[in-house]
Amino acid sequence: MFVMKTSEIIKRAMAQTKADIILRGGKYVNVFTRELLIGDIVMSGGKIVHIGLNTSDFEGEQTEVIDATGKIICPGLIESHIHIESSKLTITEFTKAVITHGTTAAVIDPHELANVTGLGGLDVLFDEVIKQKIRYFVEAPSCVPSLPGFETSGSEITANDIEELMKRDEVFALAEMMNYPGVFLGFDEVIKKIDAAKDSKKLVEGHAPLLSGKELQTYIAAGIVSDHEASSLDEALEKLRLGMKLQVREGSFAKDLVNIMTELNKQRIDTRHILISSDDRNPIDLFEKGHLDYTYRLLVNSGIEPLEAIQMLTINPAIHLRVDDEIGSLGPGKNADIIIVDNLEDFNVELVFVKGELVAKEGKIEYHSEKIDYPDFILDTVSKLQIPKIEDLQILVKDKTSVSVKVISLNENSLITDNLKHSLKVENDKVVPDLDNDILPIVVVNRHTDEQRIGKGFVKGLGIKEGALASTIAHDSHQVICVGTDYQSMCKAISAIKEAKGGQVVVFKDKITVLPLEFAGIMSSLPFEEVVFKTQQLNESLHDLETSISEPFMALAFVSLPVIPHLKITDHGLIDVDSMTKVSVFEE
Repeated sequence: MFVMKTSEIIKRAMAQTKADIILRGGKYVNVFTRELLIGDIVMSGGKIVHIGLNTSDFEGEQTEVIDATGKIICPGLIESHIHIESSKLTITEFTKAVITHGTTAAVIDPHELANVTGLGGLDVLFDEVIKQKIRYFVEAPSCVPSLPGFETSGSEITANDIEELMKRDEVFALAEMMNYPGVFLGFDEVIKKIDAAKDSKKLVEGHAPLLSGKELQTYIAAGIVSDHEASSLDEALEKLRLGMKLQVREGSFAKDLVNIMTELNKQRIDTRHILISSDDRNPIDLFEKGHLDYTYRLLVNSGIEPLEAIQMLTINPAIHLRVDDEIGSLGPGKNADIIIVDNLEDFNVELVFVKGELVAKEGKIEYHSEKIDYPDFILDTVSKLQIPKIEDLQILVKDKTSVSVKVISLNENSLITDNLKHSLKVENDKVVPDLDNDILPIVVVNRHTDEQRIGKGFVKGLGIKEGALASTIAHDSHQVICVGTDYQSMCKAISAIKEAKGGQVVVFKDKITVLPLEFAGIMSSLPFEEVVFKTQQLNESLHDLETSISEPFMALAFVSLPVIPHLKITDHGLIDVDSMTKVSVFEE
């Protein structure tokens, strides 16, 4: 936290100490009153010390005056909830990727890293976070694993661990409480974690897809203050009307913003409690579309007034985070986290300042980034993976010619999967996939322990004509997840995963394309541009498979998350999320 003595800031605000930088001639966004005003912004000692039309008193020999004529000056943008792991980038490279787009603060929940590497991985993250230009608000993962007893996790964070984490200055909140049934059913371990955060006067963030009625109100009454899972107008309104902070999500796969904000705008709903969440954003989207600057443009295109959209990206999250006395606005005494954009339509970010330091200009970073050396334990987390044989992946049934099976059905741009029924042939005691109807075999293979444990099922919605996909990005335990048209291709894909020490793989005929993700099996330690290039190569290989869903790897990553309705799969098998039970692949 940046602290300046009161006597020092008075000298700077009274122009007794001359300014470091003056932004002159532009218009600035006042998020307190939702106005666009004319005025210079005076920065000194990392703070904003004055805003006004006559700032000559603040000018000294060393003062840099920047002509902002015709430009718009805004507070730095604040990401209210994101998993940086989805970018496949380390925190250092993620910072480079988003800071040029005007992001100066971000709330991150590292539960994916924690699921693989535990508290040791969090310590690596904490050490890296403090070296960044962006201000990161790190949450303590609340559900590691996401649903105990339903998957083999690489690690576990207990209530006692949470109590210790809450004592650390690096931790500002308890991350999204995904085990929402555990809240309204009063599970002891869940309640202890919530109480640990509340006793430490820290926030408890939420995750409650489709939760409604008495159960939702119990969830809120327990002290959970936010949610980023709303996918419809009715769900958004119910949560807003009950006092939750609504983090409207626009990620690379789950895209709720346009639908929700268009409808909320029609009803002229007060937006003071609305924040914006990326949740998951892949490297291609970061490279081609941007970050919160892109989200701003979506808000405006949804009918939201520009200054109101800026409030959702600045002062609203700052108030939620209880740091509005420092960031989220332009005013005397606030940190000089400032962006300059060309106009309120295109919103192209030209300059970015953090604590009064120019950190990005015209899409390029303006600072030196320290190289980080990562420990060995985090760079090879698939050493225990046992490569399966074809027969290990097949589903066997005796004395039948056909069976009715449960099928996980994917939905475009949604994390919610449906539970379908489908009849499949049985040949030589083996259940045969139905490629004509897009019913493909899917497996989740344990990589965290020496035990070979494989969950088997079927999935619809990927549309693969030939080949296989495999990935160690499989929320939240990040086992190996694989789907294909034939078991031989699937075995090839899983073998390539182990050779790469984690990653994403496309197999088509004799061609194998790999994106190595050696950092916990979910991220790369390569520079941002190289990760983008290798991801583009991987995406090009997807064309061979003729997938029918826009983000097949992102869709695949959430098929194994057993806390989002309706039917999911882990290395333990199929999970009926609605009843929170393990179920047979066979329809009774």
